[in-house]
Amino acid sequence: MEYKPCENPRGCLIMRISRNRCQYCRLQKCLSVGMSHEAVRLGRCPKKDRPAKTSFLYMPGHSSLELDRQLRTEQLVLTVHAAYRKACEDFDHFAALFSDKRIFIDDKEDCCHLYFRYLPGTVRFITAFAKEIPLFRSLSQSDQRLLIKSGLLEISAISDSPHMEVDGPALFNPRLNISVPRERLSEIGLLGMLFTDLEQVIRRLRKLRLTDVELSLLSAIVLFCPDREGLAPNVALETVETDLSLALKCQLILSHGDGTIAFAKAVEVLTELRRLATLYLDDILNSQVVIESGDGGVR
Repeated sequence: MEYKPCENPRGCLIMRISRNRCQYCRLQKCLSVGMSHEAVRLGRCPKKDRPAKTSFLYMPGHSSLELDRQLRTEQLVLTVHAAYRKACEDFDHFAALFSDKRIFIDDKEDCCHLYFRYLPGTVRFITAFAKEIPLFRSLSQSDQRLLIKSGLLEISAISDSPHMEVDGPALFNPRLNISVPRERLSEIGLLGMLFTDLEQVIRRLRKLRLTDVELSLLSAIVLFCPDREGLAPNVALETVETDLSLALKCQLILSHGDGTIAFAKAVEVLTELRRLATLYLDDILNSQVVIESGDGGVR
């Protein structure tokens, strides 16, 4: 049994409601969980041979309402993951502008370049991610702005975690081509302290070995946080956060087997990221950045 290879380099997300969209990725999914080619071939049941009754669809003790909830959860996962992937593609186009212009952050004066490269890219990524989720677009403009601003630091750390190089003599972000020598961290003030703390969080995230799907759900949980300062009580946000948490736990069970333990560790990371955002975000956003202009002046 052979299918035309998938054109998506990252592969397709295969779930109950999306499994027929890409036969190649569906086959790879079956093989990855231990099915043989013969089992996959024999497992395909023509419509005319299917039982007339639909009772076989339901697990013992599971009602149709529970199945409906599972399908809604799968649709939520598909929506969030698609939004995350599109935002990543948009960010890659932005980052390509700096592919041959590496920045070395050696002192406080160099930090201005980091602000003008990192912050716009981060805002662009999170905005693109959020705007692709219908639930987010249904919120008021003021709530949207508040949620994007509040989640900047946390979501950027999550999305950067698979890419950041933290084991060498410098912290290096290959996507934005920014390098910060370790021996200079103590000399660049606020950003040096932030990078030192973020390094530890990124290491903890990597230990979880999260997939792109799980990273997207983790980012969405941060985005839809209902208890941000300045946000009015919102039952819809609380419901979305609960649904996203359930979806993440289910994905962790499917991917890692020890879903409860992995979920607890993921929540610990989110708690630490929230603490760092409380410490640093306002100061970073309110920083007065001065750079030299071409005529030798400042602006």
